[in-house]
Order: sequence, then C-alpha cells, then structure tokens
Amino acid sequence: MKFLVFGANSQLGQELIRLLTDTEIEFSALDTDQLDLLKPKEVVKAVSRINPTQLINVSTYSNLQKAESDPQAAKRCDLINTDGVTALARVCKQLNIPIIHHSSSYVFDGLKKETYDEEDEANPVCSYGKSKWYGERTLREEAEKHIILRTDWLFSAHRNKYFLNLIDSCKENAGKISVVDNRFSPTHAGDAARVILGIVKQVDCNAEVWGTYHYNAMQAVNQDQFVLHVLEEAAKLDAVLDKILPSLEIELLPVERPYIQNSALNASKIMGTFGIKQHSRGAGITAVLEEIYGVKKEKPPVQGSSAAITGDNERQARTTTRAKRKKTSTKKPSQSKPPAKKAVKQK
Repeated sequence: MKFLVFGANSQLGQELIRLLTDTEIEFSALDTDQLDLLKPKEVVKAVSRINPTQLINVSTYSNLQKAESDPQAAKRCDLINTDGVTALARVCKQLNIPIIHHSSSYVFDGLKKETYDEEDEANPVCSYGKSKWYGERTLREEAEKHIILRTDWLFSAHRNKYFLNLIDSCKENAGKISVVDNRFSPTHAGDAARVILGIVKQVDCNAEVWGTYHYNAMQAVNQDQFVLHVLEEAAKLDAVLDKILPSLEIELLPVERPYIQNSALNASKIMGTFGIKQHSRGAGITAVLEEIYGVKKEKPPVQGSSAAITGDNERQARTTTRAKRKKTSTKKPSQSKPPAKKAVKQK
C-alpha cells in the first residue's frame, strides 16, 4: 500500500498528509504546482516514478468569487479542477491505478430543500461549480476505477481567514455583522481526511466500491447559526468578544452567485458502503479557534467519537446567545463584491 497525494498544498492535502504520517502509511505527495498537468508525458513519468497503488487527488481551486469575476482566476480554476483531473484520470487508466478524487457540493444548483443525494441531477450555476462538474464527468469517462468524494465547505487552521475576518468584523462593528442566508454543512478538513483514509484502506483490500459518495459533518445549519456557534466558542477565549456578544445582530443577505442556497449533502450512502459515520463539526471549530488564539496546537477530531461534540451539545451552544436576525430583501441589486460585510465571506 503506497499512496500518491496530489494537491499536498491544499488544506485537505495537509490534513491527509498529517493523518498518513501519524498512521505510518507509506505515501508520496506532490503540490499542485510541481507538475505541469498540460504535459501528459511529464505526468505519466512522475506517477510512474512514484509507482503508487492509489492516487488521491485533493488539488482544488476554491476561490469562488475570483473564479467568477477574474478571467485569469477562472482559467486557473479550470486548469486545476477540470484539465488537471482529466490528465490524472488518463494516467491512472494507462497505469491501471485507482483514483480517489475530491469534489464539491457546488456541482448542484442549491434549489433542493433537503440534503443532496448522489443520484440528484448536477446543475452547477457558478464557474467553480462548473469546473468541478466537468472534472467529474471526465473522470467517469476516462478511469473505470474511480471514487469521487463530494464534500461541502471545508475549514481548518490552514484556511482560517473566514474565522479571523468574522471575529474582527464583530469587534469593529460592535456586534453587527452580515452573512449570506444560505444552508450548508461546514466540515473540518481533518474529518474529510479521515473519510478518505477509510475509503482508500478498503480499496486497498480490493473492494469493488467505485462510484460517487457524499460526506459532510452532521447537522446542516444556516450560516447565521454557524456564525453564532463560532463566535460563542471564540468568546470563551476572547474577553473583548465576550462583552460584545450579548448585543450581537446578524443581518441575512440574499444568496447571489457564486453562492447557492443549499449545499448540504446526504451521507447515508458512504455509511452503508464503507461504515463511515458522520462526525460533528464542534470539536473542529474549537481546534481552529484554539490555534488562532494560541491555546494549543490543533488536534482535529479524526478518530473516535469521544473527540466530537454531540449534536445536542452543538445545538445548545448555538442557543446560548440570542442574536437578533434581520433579513435583507432579496430584491437587492446583484453585486460582484463579497456577499457580506468585509469579514464574512465563504470560501
């Protein structure tokens, strides 16, 4: 068993490398920029030299706003999320190597009220979502031995700008913040890495489990609920924030492209196939905040249920502070700026 992790510089790649190192599994890792995916011979040569038993692609371009508004960013988005996947799929087919590919819930249009199943029709509405969907389609066409793992929005200490901006905005605006009125299921990247490891171990045992699977942390929430949870946990470590929190007021902004109304996924199939259970995001949020405030080195909850906060506890944490909610009219003109005050933006 030897894995090649492509996209080692992504937050999921970093968490996966940490996990593989901790479990003493042999692997090699390549950053996205270490390989020219538009040169097939170079890709074949690099993968052949490493000679992995499986290739895990966690490379991604995930700046939704830039991909939508900046032509150069859109090209890079397509290069990594579509062309790169095509190149890797063809190499895996040529070398008869299984490929595990990380994708996104943004292949959907967000109009469904319930969580999305694997069988639901894809209909991406933004550049990022389209690039992810085109990558998936090519992978299915090129590589028979493939697994596509879709997740919702990932967070970690490696990508903590959302948390930092949220805390700063709350302080600077005396507790008044704005967030998009969307529903999602934020998931710690370490938890997603745990899921990938569970999958590749079974593939290594020759399990015929090819196809598409969904995973995100349990309990989808509206973004204002998630924000409240984050701020309540941060206030335990921040005396200034703790004083502001009782006057917290959250303005709900209309959902505008590139964001979608609902990106939460149904993870029952992955449980039925691999026995992989959903974890709470609670311990992951705490770990990121402890890293931000220098409490301790981040130790995300990748193993064992004892490390995860239960769903009831998470709900209780969110109801501690009664934040005022003000909904902005959906008739607000479309804008290209981030759909929140300067602090709150989803990545």
